[in-house]
Amino acid sequence: MKKRIKIGIVLFLIVLNLSFFGIGYYVYLNPKLGDFSIETVVETEKFLAINITPSVNATKYEVEVVKNNEIIFEKVEENTQISLEDFEANYNDELEITVKAYNKKNEEKESLNTYNYVYKDASFKKDQNHLLAKSTDLVLKLDGYNNQEKYYVQVFYGKKFLYETSLVQEEVIIPYDVVKDYSGRLTAVLYNESNRKLSTFTFYLNTPVVGKLTLLSPKEEFNTRWNDIIVKYLGGENANHFYINLYSDGNLISQTEVFPEKSEITIPASMLSENTNYFVTLEAVYEDYFEIAETLSFNLNVSKKETTEPVYVSHNPSFIKKGTTVDLKSRTSGTTIYYTLDGSDPNTSSLVYEKPLVIDDNVTLKTYAVSPNRFDSPINTYDFQIKEKTPVIYLSPSNQYDNYGAKDSSFTTEKEMMNKLADVIEVHLKNAGFVVYRNNPYGDINAWNSFSNAVGADLHFAIHSNGSASHTARGVEIHVDDEVSPSLSIAANIYENLFDIYPAKETPLYNRGIKYARGSLGEVNDNYVNNGALIEVAFHDNYEDATWIVQNLEQIGQNIASSIISYYN
Repeated sequence: MKKRIKIGIVLFLIVLNLSFFGIGYYVYLNPKLGDFSIETVVETEKFLAINITPSVNATKYEVEVVKNNEIIFEKVEENTQISLEDFEANYNDELEITVKAYNKKNEEKESLNTYNYVYKDASFKKDQNHLLAKSTDLVLKLDGYNNQEKYYVQVFYGKKFLYETSLVQEEVIIPYDVVKDYSGRLTAVLYNESNRKLSTFTFYLNTPVVGKLTLLSPKEEFNTRWNDIIVKYLGGENANHFYINLYSDGNLISQTEVFPEKSEITIPASMLSENTNYFVTLEAVYEDYFEIAETLSFNLNVSKKETTEPVYVSHNPSFIKKGTTVDLKSRTSGTTIYYTLDGSDPNTSSLVYEKPLVIDDNVTLKTYAVSPNRFDSPINTYDFQIKEKTPVIYLSPSNQYDNYGAKDSSFTTEKEMMNKLADVIEVHLKNAGFVVYRNNPYGDINAWNSFSNAVGADLHFAIHSNGSASHTARGVEIHVDDEVSPSLSIAANIYENLFDIYPAKETPLYNRGIKYARGSLGEVNDNYVNNGALIEVAFHDNYEDATWIVQNLEQIGQNIASSIISYYN
């Protein structure tokens, strides 16, 4: 009996130890983050720093500094003192500071508190004139001047040091003679006696002045259905860049460069969300001198309504082999496609597309698609011609040498990477017997379009990578001029096949689709080129997208080339 009791005790202890071991191992594999809080913001010799209490099992901390509901600074560090290097604010700015802790499984936990901080360092007044008049000294005023501290100012042209003031007070004077030999952007930097950078102010000299913008249409308070918005204006002389900025709930959600024609810009519906109110600005900018840009603005209230995506075909209609099987598709799911083969416009009494069509003779195919709760698609016309022809493709990779990729992704510049991608596409097209031409990276859009037309290109294909104001956007997109452009079908085929190998294709947000430029992109404008399309392969300023491009140039290039080859064969 005693022996049985001893055995039972031993077994109980073994089970108990195994239980403790299992619990400990589970905790090791699932490290729970502990509560933590933000203690204070302190001034070090070189920068501000945030002190936080440690969070158990945290491997890193992410800080966000918010001003007026907009993130103005963010940083990730492993330490509980987070340095705010290169952080700047204006005197008396009311800031909200939040911190998140992350464990090794990348689970997150927010700090127990939000730290409210009022920035009390001196700063340059930001409402001063950024355009320096000729032969005039630059006079800068300070906010928050503290006579208990000593300040000095340095002036730079790019990275070139030009001048340092003696100790300054509430007003800083930069002699004109110091900067008179320079043109463009110069920067004044304010330091305290500990050499901590407090504030910067950019100013411009010998720079073209952008003409004042005046809004002609729409109205300053504009209500519309989900639709393209046409902006008409006067002014903007000397500007060489125009940007549409969309704000919602006080936050910048989109910044897009646009290309006006006759003082008219179209904001595609694809940039807008249903049932959303926007504050829209148009900026006219010389180079990237935003501080001296001219701006107009209006309020845009968008209601709900969509249009069914148009019908596209799987093969090129302008020359096709007898007996080719052609698929009809729309990018809107759940559509019914109607078509005719006698040249008449289709309606809901026309033939319903149920299986691929076999093209045995010259025929005019007209199509349109309908889907629930959307406007009907436009009618697309495809004139199929039975004939033999060697396809001629014009590749136009980006020449944007100053668009750099995300840090640590090995993506260099948009120009270099897109030209490498074009190299891959070119090889596969030539191996398939296609005639291929390339753009001159030192030319411009007018020269590229002219050469493309001169060689009789069947496809003018511009190759780019994308970027976003927030550096967080991802996905693939392709641009054509409008829904009935002759390039719609080749663009749709390229996009669908490329998105099929995109690593994050399961996320609907990244399925950016076909964009309609409506005259705003020169290389896809139907008035300028034949069959123009512009691919944005992915976002080079997003680490995941940029890395995908770098590591898969051959696969991406072969995929695009295969789409083109399939379409024209």
